[in-house]
Amino acid sequence: MRSLPRVPRPAAAVAALGAACLLAVGAGAAMAAAKQVSGATATAAATAINLRHSDLPTLKTQANPITSQQRQENTTLTACIGETSPSRALADVQSQDFVGPDPDTLTISSETQIQPSVAAVNNDLVAIHRPKALTCLRTSLGRALATSAPKNSTYSIAIDRLSATLPGTSGVAAVRVTATFHIKDGSKTVTVPAYIDDIGFAYGQAEISLNVISTLSPPSATLETKLALLLIKRAHTALG
Repeated sequence: MRSLPRVPRPAAAVAALGAACLLAVGAGAAMAAAKQVSGATATAAATAINLRHSDLPTLKTQANPITSQQRQENTTLTACIGETSPSRALADVQSQDFVGPDPDTLTISSETQIQPSVAAVNNDLVAIHRPKALTCLRTSLGRALATSAPKNSTYSIAIDRLSATLPGTSGVAAVRVTATFHIKDGSKTVTVPAYIDDIGFAYGQAEISLNVISTLSPPSATLETKLALLLIKRAHTALG
């Protein structure tokens, strides 16, 4: 893979877009085989499902807390889409960020939310598949870029649904955001594309999101499938 140009890189902007996507598309239809999760065990179950460093040992780790600003934006976004309010979730746990070989080249993370009921998860799946959902997401991403895009740059955003079928779930909601940055470097303008894939699915009360950010070239479909199947296996183990 060729290296990124030696110009100011849109790392903060791409990270902001990835966070917005990760918090938006964790939806899928529930499966009856999963056991009921209580508030007392929800955080442990969500943590057990998420990605860990041993899954991606060649990448470095970075802290990936859900900030108060992200929580506020997520509340606004889920209300726009018509999803279950974040305040009703029994647990909401993000993995670390796994980055490399350069932080601007690849960033992978996951998030698991435990909803109060199967009905809440079903509602979220219906909501995220409505056309309005992409409009809401575009607005949210626009707000993220307004405060994080590099100086002396312009950008464009395209959002597309991804066709994905994952065994062990009864529903998948996946999107790809393509952000193209045009960054001025003296008399030249360098174009840097960034791709953010968010693959959301569910098992029982769990809504799980796999977030993969890649600059210059789209993420590996093979890697995404491998990680998604791993998360599904862990969901079955954690939730019965």
